[in-house]
Order: sequence, then C-alpha cells, then structure tokens
Amino acid sequence: MLCLCVLPVLSQENRFRKTLGKLQAYLDSSAVRKVDTHYIEVPRMPWRIAIREKSDEFNLSMKAELDQKFTADRGYIGVGDENGDRFSWKMRFNPPIAQAIGFFVGYRGLGIGYSFNLRKKMGRTFSFSSSGTHYGLNFRYRRFCTNSVYVDAMVKDDDGLEEMHSPGETPDPVKVRSIIVDGYYLFNGKRFSQAAAYSQSVIQKRSAGSLMLGAMYHYSSVDMAKDRNVMFIQLYDDIGKFSIQQIHLGIGYGYNWVPTRGLLLNAMVMPTISVFSKVKTHKYDSNYSIFADLKSDGHKPIDYENPSWLDDVKVWETGTDTKYGNVHFNIDARASVTYSWNRYFMSVFGQVNQFKSGFSISDVRLIDWYVRGSFGVRF
Repeated sequence: MLCLCVLPVLSQENRFRKTLGKLQAYLDSSAVRKVDTHYIEVPRMPWRIAIREKSDEFNLSMKAELDQKFTADRGYIGVGDENGDRFSWKMRFNPPIAQAIGFFVGYRGLGIGYSFNLRKKMGRTFSFSSSGTHYGLNFRYRRFCTNSVYVDAMVKDDDGLEEMHSPGETPDPVKVRSIIVDGYYLFNGKRFSQAAAYSQSVIQKRSAGSLMLGAMYHYSSVDMAKDRNVMFIQLYDDIGKFSIQQIHLGIGYGYNWVPTRGLLLNAMVMPTISVFSKVKTHKYDSNYSIFADLKSDGHKPIDYENPSWLDDVKVWETGTDTKYGNVHFNIDARASVTYSWNRYFMSVFGQVNQFKSGFSISDVRLIDWYVRGSFGVRF
C-alpha cells in the first residue's frame, strides 16, 4: 500500500527532472548558438552567484504655476489679477542616496537579483534578466518611502519678485513605486554581447559594437495623500496621488572595448521616444486650506505659527482624472567595467534613465540612476 502511494510522487519528480533537464539543455544550446567564439566566450560552468552593493537615487521633480487663469477658475481673490501676479513653484522629492546590499543568482542567460537598502524607509529592489545571442530583457521593481522634499518657489506681485528655496520634510512619508522593463535587439549579437557587461553570463574576448533597437515600459506612482500632507497636496492642484505609464521605443549603440584579456569596458546610449503615455491623478479636498484667506468657501485657514491644526486636518478623495500625454523624448544610458579571471568576476555597472510627463498645471521629470558593484563566482 505504501509503495502505491509513493509511485505518483516519484512519477511527478521524474517529470520535473525531465522538464528541468530540457530547460537546461535549451539554455546551454542557446548560449552558444550563432556566437562567434573568436569574440565571445561561453563559460564552461553555467551557474554564477554574486554579492552586490548598490547606490541609487530616485529624483522626482514636479513644477507648477498658478497664473491668472488658474486662480480665476477657482474663484481666488488677490492672486493672478490684471497686474500679472503669479505663483510658481517646483517641488523635488530627492531622498538621500540609498546604499543597498543584495545577491544575484544566474544560470546562463537567466538571472534573478534582490537587494535591500541599509537606510530606514529606503525600500527594496527586485530584478530579473534574460539574455540570448541577439536579445536581452530586464525587469526592475523598486519601492520606498521618503519625507525629504525641496521646494523652490517664486511669487510675483505688486512688490516685485520674491524667490524662496527651502529644504524640508513632509509631515507624513510619501510612498513611491517604480517598475522598469526594457528589452533590446542586437544587430551584431554574433560578436557583441551586452550581457557580458550587464550580467556576466558570457565573456567578451575582443572589442566589438552593435546597433541596437530597444523598447522600454515605465511605471511610477507617487502617493502623498495623508492628512498631514495637505499643504503639499493643495500646492499641487489638489493632487494627492498620481501614476505615470509610458512605453518608449528607441535606437542606440553599444560598444565593448577589451584592452587586455579579462578586462571589459562597456558603454551604451539609446535615445527613446514615448509612443504611449498615460497619467492618472487622484484629487483631494480638506477641511483646511492654504488659500482660505483668498476664498470664502468654508475651509479653515492654516496656522503657520501653531502646528496643532495638523491634529484636526482631514483629506478625502474627490475624484480621478486620466490623461493620455504628448510625445516625450527620453534617454537610456549605461556604462560598466568588468574584469574576469579563472572562475571569478567583478564589475561596476551604472545606468541612468530620464522620463518626462505633464498633467494638470504641472510638468514632471523623473531621473532614476544607480551604480552597482558586484563580485561573483561561476560554478
């Protein structure tokens, strides 16, 4: 009876091993398929594991201007009148550079990585990569919270022009999420490998370059819709949460320079254009208003001298709006230095992405960059 119970388990285990064996065979064969071995070396040992240290920064700047039309539409008195008064400002969520530690495990062209930041509230990063002779696919997800904010403001009225530059903190944390998925096609994948610089799945033996076609999907969301953040919400046209989705297409060039055996210097630049852009905003109202003295509509005025009003403030969502944006030009740039010897490798890799969008009264620019160092072994 016991044997009869064990047989299905053994059968499932055998099927799993056969499936895994077929997958390994496919990855092994695809790694060497159509590769010029004079330029690219496929390591005999397929597995690799690496320890990674990463420094990254997520710089989000939002610029808005409250002009005559904006204030007139909302019934405010004393701002944006016939004298051309206006109030413009730029808010930057620019948390300190985050230091993260993590690991990476890969088999041939497949790899998975995870890192956690050493600073409190700086979040987590998860990544996945897949590469072949002529293609590459990378996925990166990041989440974190920040209170760090920097405000540049300009007020123009009868007394002239007044500017203000103020670093500070939001009363409650702002939650940020980002997803980047990018893929590329190499025209000269037979002799040039981006994976040699990015994931070290192969080794570049001789210098080579390639024209590249690329596509990228980008998603970012910002959530500052907390009661105590009411001033920042109202300065941003009552927007407490928003998300941006974009799809980019581009053409670029990558080059691997091998000055000596084992040493690889890589650079890649790809200008892109957004072919799809979607912005969703969530609007909020409150029982307090920074404009209460400009408009009699039942809002309580904010007392800038006494912060006790923060214990009484409430915000609530009033609706959402979706806008499909205009065409934007962005850039994807990467560079790395890799050294391989015996079964070991070490590398320093850097990447910067810039995204632009606009909605309501504002323009948004996001710069996401990181520098990653790793040390690994093949087995």
